[in-house]
Order: sequence, then C-alpha cells, then structure tokens
Amino acid sequence: MEKKRNRKPNWTEEQGLLLAQLVNEHKGMLRGKFGPTVTSQGKRCAWDTISQTINASFPLVVRTGDDCEKRWYVLQSKAKDEIAAHKRESSLTGGGPPAKRLSQVADTVFQVLGHSEVSVTGLPTGIDTSMMQALEMQQR
Repeated sequence: MEKKRNRKPNWTEEQGLLLAQLVNEHKGMLRGKFGPTVTSQGKRCAWDTISQTINASFPLVVRTGDDCEKRWYVLQSKAKDEIAAHKRESSLTGGGPPAKRLSQVADTVFQVLGHSEVSVTGLPTGIDTSMMQALEMQQR
C-alpha cells in the first residue's frame, strides 16, 4: 500500500502578508543578480531565515525555505493579476463607484517588485495613443 502524502494547511492571509514583508526586507539578496555578494547559498540562507521567522510567528505549521519560495511566486502571480485589474478598473470612464483598493499583500508585493517590474505600467518612454490623437487634432 502506498503511503499518503500529508498536505500542509493552506497559507493564511496573515502568513502571506508576513512572507511579503520579509521578502521586502531581504529583497537585496533574493532579487539581486548573482555576483560576489549574491550567491545561491546566500539566497537559500535568506529563504531559510524567512521560514524560521514565519515558523516562530505561526508555530502550528512548519514551513520550509522551499515552501516559502514557492508561495512567494504564487503571491507574485496573484498580486500582478490584482494590480492589473485595479489599474484597468481605475482607468475606466463613466463615473460609478471608485475602484477597490489593493489588498495589503498585493500592495506589499508591488513595493517589492517596484513599478518597473510590474507589466501593467507600460513602457517608460512610451506615449499614450489617446494623447497622440489629441495632439494630432490640435495641430489640425
């Protein structure tokens, strides 16, 4: 008979927020390019430190550095989707209720990634096409 793999409980919102805050504290090591000061061993050590802090704060579930790293990538993906939806809603016209605020986790992930990393900000030197049309009409 095969031994069943025991699943850990799902990550709570509080655990995800703490993870995002800890990644923000260690982002120099975790998001830095490999070099003399940023090594794979250093990154592994940072993930282990993060997991120890999470385990100290939430002792009922033991998370490993690998668990934290995998969850971080999931948080990034979900936050990017939420940020894109927020940007889409906030740029709509026609009145109506204001766009919902970003969740704390998405806001923290956005701080870690930075404005240039999130694909919803557009090109830094790009021009809005509606602005180009307005300029063309003004010249006529």
